[in-house]
This record gives sequence, C-alpha cells and structure tokens, in this order.
Amino acid sequence: MKKIKFKTKNILLILFIVVFLFSTTKIVLFLLDSNKNKNDTKELIQNVISIDIEEEKEVFKIDFEKLLSINSDTIGWIRFNQDKINNPIVHTKDNSYYLKRSFEKESNQAGTIFMDYRNESFNDRNVVLFGHSMLDDTMFGSLQDIFKNEFFDKKENNYIQIYNKDNELLTYQIFSYYIIEKEEYYITTSFKSDSDFNKFIDTITRRSYKKFDIEVSTSDNILTLSTCSGTGGTSKRKVVHAKRVENLE
Repeated sequence: MKKIKFKTKNILLILFIVVFLFSTTKIVLFLLDSNKNKNDTKELIQNVISIDIEEEKEVFKIDFEKLLSINSDTIGWIRFNQDKINNPIVHTKDNSYYLKRSFEKESNQAGTIFMDYRNESFNDRNVVLFGHSMLDDTMFGSLQDIFKNEFFDKKENNYIQIYNKDNELLTYQIFSYYIIEKEEYYITTSFKSDSDFNKFIDTITRRSYKKFDIEVSTSDNILTLSTCSGTGGTSKRKVVHAKRVENLE
C-alpha cells in the first residue's frame, strides 16, 4: 500500500514538473516573440517612414514600395494613440494566417495587424482590423487606454489615422467603444441594404460606454478595431468604431 502511495506521489510530482516546464517554456517563447516583434517594428519604422516639411508642416510619409517588397499583402498603415499603435496593415485570404505570423511572415505569436479577409478596400462600409492585445502595449494592446476616463480629453486621441497604399491619409473619428462577448455582428463587412446598415450603426452606437456627440449615417465609412479583452483564451473582445471624416489640419 505504501509503495502504491509512493508511486502515486512520484507520478503526480513528475506531472507537475512537466506541466510547469511546459508552461514556463511557452511563456518564455511568448516573451521572446513579443520582444522580437517590437524590435522588428521599430526597425521597420526607421526604414520606411519619413517626416518631410511641406509648407511649414510636418508630413508623415510611408515608403509603400519598400513595404510591398517585404510583404506583398501590405494594404495600409495605422497610427493611433500617440503612435503606441504605429504599424503596417496586411490583408490576405483568411483571418487566421497573420494571427501568429510577423509582417515578414515568420512564425511569431504577436502576429500582425490585419484587415478582415472579406473586406476589399478602405472604401467598404465597415472595414475591420484585428490585432492581438499584447501585454507590452504593442499591436492592439494599447486599446486598453481608451477605457480610461481621461483618454478623450486629448483631442488627438479621438482620431485614428490610416494611410492606404497610395499614401493617402484617411482620418477616422471614434464614436463608439465597448467590451462584448465574441460575436460576428460587429465585424459585418457588407450589408444588403441601407436599412440593414442603419440598424447596424444604431446597434454599435448604443453599445458605447461613452456617448459621443457624433452623427453617423449610411453615407459614412466605418473603421472597426477588434482585439481580445483579457488573458489568452478569453471570449471577450474590446471593440472600437470610428467613422471617416475630413483630415485634420
């Protein structure tokens, strides 16, 4: 009997050690991926972004030719939250390829910010962008800042900037943000009628944690940012909606 108890304890101890080593290895690999992704993005920014002075104004320019030579799936660039989000956007045939691949298409758990495969361009009625909620605030990790009371006190924090492949600046003003269980509705990209689109606008507007004095209509183009809310495996999503507006001076 004692031998059986001894064997059982040893088996449990071995299982504990195996689980511990497996979990520790996963955490270490995740942190290494996260750090590599951050460094690679910094290097990419240095190589493809320039700030020129035109008519006494700073003009942000992206070398899309160079970006496309690195990754032909490049569809644009996003800037938001005082450049905490400052990344290329890719677009491919599904919503899984870039979940664990870097911009250079290498295996990386931090992934890449990507456009929903059902979208065709930034002119769609609802353009959906996905990114991981990284603990170091990279990718869409810094979207957590939106849920702080003082976030919108700064005027620039109300706007998301997108550059398309033609280096055209598209500015979007936030009108809704919330946390919700994972669903397909808010990532709808096309609508059968204006009536359906109007119902969609009304639904996502009413969900917002903050009431914005912004009118959104069926003539608007919407940008939706989506990321996880919580630790790995969570079913909740942080969602941000913005409508395209005239570029700020």
